[in-house]
Amino acid sequence: MLLAELMSQIQTLPRIDKLRLMQFLATELVKEEDTNFFVANQEYPVWSPYDCSEAANILMNLLATKQQEKNG
Repeated sequence: MLLAELMSQIQTLPRIDKLRLMQFLATELVKEEDTNFFVANQEYPVWSPYDCSEAANILMNLLATKQQEKNG
């Protein structure tokens, strides 16, 4: 099948199928890029903003400083 034929068929797909196709293609590209991208039964750390009050305080201080500079 030629790419032009494939693209014309994709255009007729419903939105949800287009999204599924995008997800499929993205997954395929990742598999080609790195075969060990996700390994079954492996734990992967995920950052969470919970219990990060120190970082929140730093950001609030920075915002307050910028607001004071703006109001000058």
